[in-house]
Amino acid sequence: MEAGGNFRIEAVSGPQVWYGADFASNTDWIYHLPAEMVTAINAIVFPLVAEGVTQHTFEFEKIEVPGLRTTLRLIIDSLALGHGFAMLRGLSVERYSTEELKLALLIIGHHMGLVGPQDGHSKSIGEVRDIKPNLRTHYYHGGGPLPMHMDPVDAVGLLCIRKAKEGGVSQIVSSMAVHNEILQQRPDLIPFLYRGYKHRRRNQRLSKDGGKITNYNCPIFADVGGQVVSNYIPRPIQLAVEQGLVSLTSPEEDALALLDETAARDDLCLKMDMVPGDLQFLNNRLIMHGRADYVDFNALEDRRLMLRLWLTIPEWAKYPENMPHSDVELKTAPA
Repeated sequence: MEAGGNFRIEAVSGPQVWYGADFASNTDWIYHLPAEMVTAINAIVFPLVAEGVTQHTFEFEKIEVPGLRTTLRLIIDSLALGHGFAMLRGLSVERYSTEELKLALLIIGHHMGLVGPQDGHSKSIGEVRDIKPNLRTHYYHGGGPLPMHMDPVDAVGLLCIRKAKEGGVSQIVSSMAVHNEILQQRPDLIPFLYRGYKHRRRNQRLSKDGGKITNYNCPIFADVGGQVVSNYIPRPIQLAVEQGLVSLTSPEEDALALLDETAARDDLCLKMDMVPGDLQFLNNRLIMHGRADYVDFNALEDRRLMLRLWLTIPEWAKYPENMPHSDVELKTAPA
């Protein structure tokens, strides 16, 4: 089937295509941080935080922990060449303050790739939790469920600090399995996902003529470096429509609806009831993730809390300009 160009859309094969049931008793995606490396990290972060160093003043790029790069290379290879996800265990979070854990995550991230920005700060760790509505600046500052999506960066790490009172299970899905299911069920719709959609730009990235939307379509599926990858962030597409900047045809709407429906299917999803200390890593090119609804505690200090690490992996093929990693709307509303 032609996809608007001179190439054919074909089913993806390989370990990146999987179904949730495949991992009912499979734990080959779980890794453990050796005790000696935990000790080495502790010896760095505990004194620094005691001296008043924060994640924003920590010169983590000068740190090298012997053997840590080799250990974490297994996870990077799993993300790139395997299932696209992994879990790292070994940090006993009850031993740390939140700031100490942020420094530890920065060290881990530095030994995997290039640490990305969070909450308006460069090279930092974000806090994913429900806060007061008047303080929310990003979608991950709110509670409740999150639909399937990817983050606009190569890989994401999510460290569980506290669970919700009830619910809040992490849900991940193979974007390539979703791709294949849509190709099989509705081959007439998948070309729209390859062609892509206009995105509402962030205000600070408006084009020179003040245009609020991209002047190109951002594909949801594409071949990058010889590999089919996904690039699905629903919010900027929704904003472009809600603000009357674009209108979608019925097939375009149907393609997005089928994508959302397929990505949320129970038989495709792997559900992770993460516990404190679990550090989940996802390859955003191959994995979409979401969150089940949950009931949280009233006190902010007791609420569900995850620390988020964004990573660029230098050796991975770069996305083309029409699949921007940073030119997306991640806030609850445009500024």
